[in-house]
Amino acid sequence: MADSFSAAWSLCQAERDATVERIANNISTIAFFKGLDISDDVAKTAAAAAEKKAYNAALVAARTTTGNRPAAETTSAYARKLGELVLSAVADNAQKEKVTPTESASTSVESVDLFGDRDFLDADSARAALAPLLAAGANIKKVRFSTKSFGVEAATVAAEALRAVAHSLEHADISDIIAGRPEDEALQALRLVTAGLSTAKLRHLNLSDNALGEKGVRAAAAALQHPGLEFLSLQNVGCSVHACKAVEELLPADSKLAGLHLFNNMSGDEGAGHIARLLARCPMADFRMASSRVGATGAISLAKALMAGNLVRLDISDNPLTEEVAPALAACLAAQPHLVHLNLNDTSLTDEGVQEVCKALVGAAPQLEVLELALNEITPVGARAVVMAVANKQQLNKLNLRENELEDAGAAIIAKALPTLPALKVRR
Repeated sequence: MADSFSAAWSLCQAERDATVERIANNISTIAFFKGLDISDDVAKTAAAAAEKKAYNAALVAARTTTGNRPAAETTSAYARKLGELVLSAVADNAQKEKVTPTESASTSVESVDLFGDRDFLDADSARAALAPLLAAGANIKKVRFSTKSFGVEAATVAAEALRAVAHSLEHADISDIIAGRPEDEALQALRLVTAGLSTAKLRHLNLSDNALGEKGVRAAAAALQHPGLEFLSLQNVGCSVHACKAVEELLPADSKLAGLHLFNNMSGDEGAGHIARLLARCPMADFRMASSRVGATGAISLAKALMAGNLVRLDISDNPLTEEVAPALAACLAAQPHLVHLNLNDTSLTDEGVQEVCKALVGAAPQLEVLELALNEITPVGARAVVMAVANKQQLNKLNLRENELEDAGAAIIAKALPTLPALKVRR
């Protein structure tokens, strides 16, 4: 085993074999005291699988962007992971004892979900995890690979598995699949996995929680350029100005995209401008660009572009929009007869902006169910506008006005309107 800061961490095969023997004994001992019947062979198999998972995770963790992690730290992480996996192996076997053959049989699997503990997959473990996709006659419609980290070898298997169900696959959640991987490996893994989606019947794609940036967005081009894509999620992916530009460029001119979720990115006004140009050619039903540092200029561009859509959901919360955006936003909302969910929390609209937005809502969105206006410095003056906006919204079940400046007078104004809203749920 390496014992310097510069050398890469590893264990020789003899050390790994000895570890497998020790944890097999641990599994058998724990099972005995829990009253479980786990044979030596089963314990040995579980131990080998656990050691392999822990070792793969340690190899990935040993590498950092600036070099190699100290060997002692990696060894500790390896040991901790082994401990977790030993307990998990015992629990899994306990669960198997409770499952009858009828319960465990599955005649028609339509989704595969890998979400769970963080695992760093290699080719073998990826093939085992994705066996339902690779099975003859599989008709998988939905996959979620989240929390499993794919290197190049695992991604190659994943691409093979995705191509095997291309005739039926419609929904691909490949969020959080490159955690802990060096940049070059992560980008190549993304290329492989998204290329595997290129021939699918893809309608829904989730790439969230991957450290994409512009390079990652472009690495996922094969999926982003899919002609049938209707919904795309890019939340918490480092969608900077350049990444937003890449999204605009990569989606085809005749894209069917009707839903786009962006969240917790650093897009800014310029990034919002690129997204607005995309929205102008892709009429939206469901749009989110929250917590993305979008100011008035960017939001005005978005509001104008969204005029082309038929919105059901709109969330541009946690952005410093200010009252300057209100005229454009009001014009957009006035043209939305099917709007059900509107989130404008923490957008610095103030009374002036809220009054203009609420005036537009009076004659629009008759089916509105959710209106979020928290953290907007609303005083009793703005409260009157809110009451006017919701007076005819019989489906409204949530009205969020927390952390404003309503005081007693504003609260009284809102309270008088509550009896006219039969669907509203009061939360204490």
